[in-house]
Amino acid sequence: MGARTRDAAEAARCLAAGGVVLMPTDTLPGLHARADAPAAVARIAVLKGRDEGKPLLVLCADAADARGLVGALAWRVWDYAGRCWPGPYTLVLPAGPAAPTAATRGGPTLAVRVPAPPRLRALITASGGALISTSANMAGEPPATDLATAAHQFADGVDLVADLDWGGPPGAAASAMLDLTTWPPRVLRPGPRVPPDWESHRKNV
Repeated sequence: MGARTRDAAEAARCLAAGGVVLMPTDTLPGLHARADAPAAVARIAVLKGRDEGKPLLVLCADAADARGLVGALAWRVWDYAGRCWPGPYTLVLPAGPAAPTAATRGGPTLAVRVPAPPRLRALITASGGALISTSANMAGEPPATDLATAAHQFADGVDLVADLDWGGPPGAAASAMLDLTTWPPRVLRPGPRVPPDWESHRKNV
C-alpha cells in the first residue's frame, strides 16, 4: 500500500522524484504526476485502465506557466483565461512546442487549469513543474468525489496518498471544461461555477 501523509512538502518531493500521488484538489480528488515524467503518467493510465492515447489535463501554478505551454493566441483569449484563472475552469487551448506530450498524446490541443487554492499552486511550483491531473476512477466509471473513496480504490497503486488541506472546503465536482480554440468559448463540460461571461468581447469578434 502507498504511504500516507498530511505534509504538502512530502507530496511535492514525491512528485518531483517522478512518483504518483493521489490527493485532493479544489475540484475532485485525483491522480497526479509530473507532466514531464512519462513513466509516472503511464502508470496512471494503467491504474485507471485508460486508453493511453487519450489526452490528460495539466495543472499549472499560474497563468504565466500555462502560457509557456500553449501556442500563440489572440489577446481576447488570454483576457478571458485571466477571468477564469485561478479557478475551477479547464481551458482547451492550442498546444505549443513546449506542451507535454504526456498530456496532449501528440494531439493539437492542451487542456490546462490554474487551480484556486494558493497552497495547491505552491505545491505545483515545489514539484518542479506542471502536473498531470486526472480523476480517481476506472475508465468509464464515475469519479470518486472524496479522498477516502479514491484511496480505497487506488492506494495500493500509488506512491503516496496525500490528505492535504487547501484552506477551504474540499472539492467534490469536476472543473468546467471550455474550448477556447473557437470563439465564442464553447462549454464542453459544466462545472461547479458558471463560466465568466464573454459578451464584453463580442465587438472584437
